Amino acid sequence: MLLIKKSRDKLVMRNNIKGAIKQLRFLRIENIQDLCLEVLRRYNIGLAEVIICIDKQGTARYFINEPQINTELRKLYESLMENLYTSYLSLETFDDLKKALEAIAKELDLHDLMHKYYDTIIYYIHRDVKGYGILDVVLRDDSVEDIELSHWNRPITVVHRDFLSYEALVTNIQFQSEEEARNYIDRLAIKCGKSISIKKPELHATLPEGFRIAATIGEPIGSSPTFDIRKLTEIPIDVVTLIKQDIVDNRIAALLWLVNDAKLFYVIIGGSGSGKTTLLNAFLQLSNPNWKIIVVQDVPEVKLPLRPRFIQFYGEDSEELLQRCFTALRYRPDMLIVGEVRGKEVIALVRAVASGSGSATTFHASTPEEYEMAIRGLLSQDLYTMLSLNTALMILVSRIRKGYKVERRIWRIYERVGDEWKEIFVPEKVDNILKSYTMKRLSKRLIRDDIEAEYEYRLKVLENMSQGYESVERILKRFYGI
Repeated sequence: MLLIKKSRDKLVMRNNIKGAIKQLRFLRIENIQDLCLEVLRRYNIGLAEVIICIDKQGTARYFINEPQINTELRKLYESLMENLYTSYLSLETFDDLKKALEAIAKELDLHDLMHKYYDTIIYYIHRDVKGYGILDVVLRDDSVEDIELSHWNRPITVVHRDFLSYEALVTNIQFQSEEEARNYIDRLAIKCGKSISIKKPELHATLPEGFRIAATIGEPIGSSPTFDIRKLTEIPIDVVTLIKQDIVDNRIAALLWLVNDAKLFYVIIGGSGSGKTTLLNAFLQLSNPNWKIIVVQDVPEVKLPLRPRFIQFYGEDSEELLQRCFTALRYRPDMLIVGEVRGKEVIALVRAVASGSGSATTFHASTPEEYEMAIRGLLSQDLYTMLSLNTALMILVSRIRKGYKVERRIWRIYERVGDEWKEIFVPEKVDNILKSYTMKRLSKRLIRDDIEAEYEYRLKVLENMSQGYESVERILKRFYGI
């Protein structure tokens, strides 16, 4: 496997070098003050500057200013890149790349010129050889959540977590031709260890950094190459941070903590980009650190990076995901998680619930009724009834607009009582958590007559927790006596 990865990395780098030899593409807007009516923020990503502003047409923009290029530097870049492509030098690390460039510059008698532009030339060659070319800055910007190409002749747009009210910001990144856009998508596919072609015109994969990519090559399924890159953090956002950001109420967190301990099933529903996976990651951390938790998903979105018994299985379609779920059940997990239910894999969740394993998932739906209709279509009547009877909670998360701001927030929590969904939590109203049927179920499952006192105790623990994934993990280990 290591040899395959190294071979793929070499292929990626050689492909990148070959594509960049012809010309140096760079991003720069000189007349920012003339274009922007109001600058909202400026910050640096390495040597590049990001300017977020509202332009004079009222459009929210994400401008990138990369280091200035002149004719002398451009020729130096082309000479170094051409010789780098034909060399057999090792380029496994950033230091390897720098040593290779030093050796080539010395051989070509360009050593003095290279050191004149050292930082800039290293920036561009590293960007194009080991990075992502003209998309490198947005992919390294931790505040960018989504990167979208809707048509090759339109600018790329990004979703910035600090400017959600604008939905998407228009960048100054634009492909010059359909061929360039296709070649770039092919480059991304190679980085993922996949391929995309006319025969197989769609790509669903994960970049080495864990970012999820969906792409199409254009014809025969569309009028243009397109892609959407969803950036996921390596360390998930912890529940205390979500509480501080008013996304999660601490009463909800305390309730879900008990639900996890009781190994009851719950589902998080919401629209695209509402934060379902973020919530699931945070709630799953509120569990015994020694539990065996298995996640079945198509891309690695659900993570428990500090857990020694955390296992991930992958599948590309519903049939594969279902088989992975059945395999997971043979591992006797404390919790079986399906990253997102889309098809037959829901059957395995029913089996998990019936076997006594804890379970949770996310589902693309905006109301309990939408969820019900979809689940009824996926399950036989017997399995549907079994899942309904064993579903503890449905958590509805939404993106809510308040004036000029857009907030992600838990909007409703429902519990299943008989054939009905009953609200037990609505923001800024008196909650019915303590009076809920779920609390009675928790009392029985956890064999606790004082379940309300336990709930209040966990509320206090949450209130005294510090932000940070590792900090929350330390408190949980102490709580469970580990």
